[in-house]
Amino acid sequence: MSHPSYPPSPQNDAGAGVPQVPAAPSAFGGQFQGGGPAGYQPGPDSGPYGAQGAGGPLKSFMTTWILSLLLGGLGVDRFYLGKIGTGIAKLLTAGGFGIWSIVDLIITLTGNARDKQGRPLAGYPENKKKAWIITIVVWFAGVIIGIVSTVLSLTLVAAAVQEGRNTPVVPLPSASQGPLLPSEGTANDANSFTVNVDDSTTVKVGVVDSLYTNEIPSMTYMKPANGGFLVLEISWETLTGTSFAASTNFEAYDADGNEGDLLFLEDGLGGLPTGTVAIGEVKQGVIAFDIKNGPTTIVVNDDYGDEAATFTLTPPAGQ
Repeated sequence: MSHPSYPPSPQNDAGAGVPQVPAAPSAFGGQFQGGGPAGYQPGPDSGPYGAQGAGGPLKSFMTTWILSLLLGGLGVDRFYLGKIGTGIAKLLTAGGFGIWSIVDLIITLTGNARDKQGRPLAGYPENKKKAWIITIVVWFAGVIIGIVSTVLSLTLVAAAVQEGRNTPVVPLPSASQGPLLPSEGTANDANSFTVNVDDSTTVKVGVVDSLYTNEIPSMTYMKPANGGFLVLEISWETLTGTSFAASTNFEAYDADGNEGDLLFLEDGLGGLPTGTVAIGEVKQGVIAFDIKNGPTTIVVNDDYGDEAATFTLTPPAGQ
């Protein structure tokens, strides 16, 4: 039997009898050779510090750092990152009593801060060194200022305490008003007289010196309402019985009959001591009245608050 003859099969380079299958065309305009398709480039938000994410532009590292450094105690940095709840909590606790503020600042400086969507902050790699340097300088300056302020405060307090311990009794300037002219009582000399303060008690009241002035030492904050201050240095001696000395035993009236205001002098100004005075004992001190300048009537009251004696002072001309 005879067999038909067929033409020989075409041969490829490898000698196989199967023809090669052409490669499929690439969807990107070129033949796929493994790896990414031709023309592919990473998107702008594919890196950890991309300029933009799925929720809009990324928050700025520099802005977050500055807010954390300067206003972290108020929670402003967290408000900026969109974390309103923790921002309010940070504000109400004064930055977690300072600890929370420091922690947030360190988190920001180390690049671990994230916005509300959990995205990193833009601009960290290129600005982190500058931020660290400035932060350290600010912290160091704050420590130095704090130490200097503390030392100065302690020095001022110590000086004030020492001054208070060493401040002597301030003597009032002397400006004699001339001899007293008592209208009642028995004057033992030109400037003193005897007063009966009750049925069995007699005292000798004397005026050592007197002064009319516009200002009292160590009480310069007080301004006279009636023109000036009449200052008297009084001696109080018990002659019989037991008396009670006090500045409230005295009243002062100007030439028009208006009563002057009795002043209560601060410690250190030598005010008349208040208390019981035994027989033969003498107490001496200062009393003062806010009163108009001119002839002044001084009233000495007895133990019942009634007038026991009076005398008149006439300031020298020009006073």
